[in-house]
Order: sequence, then C-alpha cells, then structure tokens
Amino acid sequence: MANDQRSAFATEIGSLARKYKGIGRIEATTKNGYAVLLTGMWGEDVGAIVITGPDGHEVRRADGWKVNKTAVVAELLWDVLEEDKTRAAERERMAGLKSVSITSANAIGWTADKETSRYHLTPQQLAHLRALAEQMAATNTAVTAAE
Repeated sequence: MANDQRSAFATEIGSLARKYKGIGRIEATTKNGYAVLLTGMWGEDVGAIVITGPDGHEVRRADGWKVNKTAVVAELLWDVLEEDKTRAAERERMAGLKSVSITSANAIGWTADKETSRYHLTPQQLAHLRALAEQMAATNTAVTAAE
C-alpha cells in the first residue's frame, strides 16, 4: 500500500511538472495534502522542488533535472519524507528513555573478552539495573575477599 501511495504521489507531481513546463514557477497541493513548489521550470528543465507534508515537514531538491524525470525525483523525496516520519516516531517513542552503554566482560581464560552494547531504558529499568549491578559487585567483592 505504501508503494502504491508513493507511485501515485510521484505520478501526480510528474504530471504537474509536465502540465506546467516552461511556466517558471508553480505551486500546487496534491490530493493527499502535500504542498508542492516547482521552480526554475524553463523549457524541458526543472530547477528545484520543495515538498511540504500535511504535518509541516519539508523536503527539497535543487540540483536541476529534466521535466520527464520529475516523477523519479518525487519518489526519492517521498522516501525521504517516510524516513523522516519513521525517525520522528522513534524519537517520540524514545522520549524519556535513558541511553546506557553496558560492557560485559568474561575474565575466564587467557584473555579478557569484552562486549559493549547500547540500550534505551526507562528510569525504572535503569534503577533496577543499577541495583543488580551493585548486588553483583558486592557478591564479587565477597568472593574475591574469601579467596
């Protein structure tokens, strides 16, 4: 379904570019509510495009291309918009979480083996993890002292 939306979006913007080629500058709104600004439209060339999503997020490209390649450019910008939405959702999901790097070590054998991983924990999970780490450290200290 997302691929169908992407294709329809690209086709609609490509049609706009072909319809208004040579005009210089056009502003339009797609059926899905995306604001599109095409500039530098002289002859068969398009200079730049700015697409603003219904949520206000904006993507742009300004390196110039032929009118008949506008749909391809629109597909690429659709992908950028989708990636940005995914990253924004991830940032929102991660709000309030603490980023923690944990290094585990295996000291058995001739060489110590270390591995570091990154986790995103709630404050409650972090407090629990700290309590476990302190408990393990206390146990390790007691075992080392007994040897």
